Amino acid sequence: MELIKQIKDAEKQAREIVEIARKDAGALLDDAKAQRAQMLKQAQQHRQQTIDQALAEAEKNGTEQVQQLSGQGDQEVAALKDACSAKIKVCVDKVVSHLQQAL
Repeated sequence: MELIKQIKDAEKQAREIVEIARKDAGALLDDAKAQRAQMLKQAQQHRQQTIDQALAEAEKNGTEQVQQLSGQGDQEVAALKDACSAKIKVCVDKVVSHLQQAL
């Protein structure tokens, strides 16, 4: 009889230990989920900050390049106008001369 009582007590203790272990495991799982969610949130914020910084830098660099290329284009146009202005004057003079001779 005593042995049966000891077995039942041992079973009861085993059930309590299993229940405590189940609760502890559940709490650990909840903590792990919360930690994972927090880490994911931080990673997403870091990712967004990195994207925002990259976009800002790209916009700045793009604006600088546009200004630089625009300045180069203006210089090239001015150089072409300077190079052509003498030729244009010679051509205009020839046309005017031919028109004056024809009249």
